[in-house]
Amino acid sequence: MTIKVSCGMCGKNYKAPDKAAGKRLRCKECGESIKIPEPEVEYGDDDDGFSNLLADAVELESKSKTIRRPVRKPMVKAEKYQGDEDGPVTRKKENNYTKDLMETFLFPLDPANMFTFVMIWVLLCMRDLILPYGGRLGFMGYIIILGWYSNYRFSVIYEATSGRKELPELAPEEGYVIPMLKWAGTWLLVHLPAFLYMGVVIYLLFSNLGDEAVPFLTPEEIVEAMPFFHLGVFVFLYCLGLFFWPILALCVAVGGFETVFRIDLMLLTIWRSKVAYFFTAGGMFLTSVVYTFTAIVALQLGFFGIIIMMAIVLYMEIVALRMIGLYYHHFKKRFAWHWG
Repeated sequence: MTIKVSCGMCGKNYKAPDKAAGKRLRCKECGESIKIPEPEVEYGDDDDGFSNLLADAVELESKSKTIRRPVRKPMVKAEKYQGDEDGPVTRKKENNYTKDLMETFLFPLDPANMFTFVMIWVLLCMRDLILPYGGRLGFMGYIIILGWYSNYRFSVIYEATSGRKELPELAPEEGYVIPMLKWAGTWLLVHLPAFLYMGVVIYLLFSNLGDEAVPFLTPEEIVEAMPFFHLGVFVFLYCLGLFFWPILALCVAVGGFETVFRIDLMLLTIWRSKVAYFFTAGGMFLTSVVYTFTAIVALQLGFFGIIIMMAIVLYMEIVALRMIGLYYHHFKKRFAWHWG
């Protein structure tokens, strides 16, 4: 006679001889240890049919309630997550300075930027070609546009420091007078050595000639009166001021006007990012050259020539100002200070 036994975990059925009663066997399916019960006591013929039905019902209920035990798999060493395809981990992190520069040169291709550019162009043409002939009201309008545009130029630098590709909105945020004074103050600070040197040279020159007072001279007459050596020193100091203006304008645009006195930090920053800063300063230098050329030959250009040159100067100025902001955006880790 055999004893029927079922695994309590996976439900697999086994048969064992009577002499194995009370012993244990291991399930081949899940490895569970199963105790072999004692053989069933046989009852009379009257109870045999009922006992078989009862045993079958119990076995069927046991199988229906059995939860199959999951087969354990061997543990393996976890590999380092390499990231999804084209995800932030696997994607190569490149320095996008060159890409941002290209987009800066092509900023008019964006319709919103082009609209902003045209609006500024119209306002500047009104300021320089129409408002000077408007009397007192024209003078007030001239000052308002000059102050607004001074603030806008600082905003161009500030927005570019965050990597933003759109030009700032045209709405004024900080008034007109204070931004205009800040803008003029930055240029005065960088060119102060050159103008002081020129003033001293002219004063000494006319003092040696015996004149009691220095006469009023036009720029052309000053150039003709100054000796070649002193003129060369003046040009050198003036260009040196142009070289330092981008870092000074960046400090004013982001950190406030009080930061202009930390010349030591500015020099250290320029030294840490020499190549990038020379490139940035070159953009502003080229813009200043074109602006000076336009101012000198304005009378020869004519009305429409001046309008075209103003568009060219405006384009170059916006590009140069954005280059200053991108200089901080991409190389701020080399700065001797931070703004958060």
